[in-house]
Amino acid sequence: MKRSCVAALIFLSASLCFGQNQKTWDGFVTDTHCGTNCQRTSDMKPDKACVRLCVRKGSKYGLWYGNHVYELEPQAKAAKFAAESVRVTGTMTNDIIRIDSITLGR
Repeated sequence: MKRSCVAALIFLSASLCFGQNQKTWDGFVTDTHCGTNCQRTSDMKPDKACVRLCVRKGSKYGLWYGNHVYELEPQAKAAKFAAESVRVTGTMTNDIIRIDSITLGR
């Protein structure tokens, strides 16, 4: 009984600590090759064809936030929002944002 209580307490503590590292970012989904220098449309959004071409050539999808582009994982979630304004909730480790949720921005 004591072991199961201790295990449950450890699990709960780890869950709370993990949740505290979650953050939200608003930006554009671009690619890590061109980053903030990607071709832009007239409304200053990244060009979708340019982003997808760079990714096909080996670049990764990234979030353009401020003056920096952070790699997004998993890539499959980010691909659906290429060149779109998004709101990403997740955790960041070593400049890589692990997506928990991604939705269209404003």
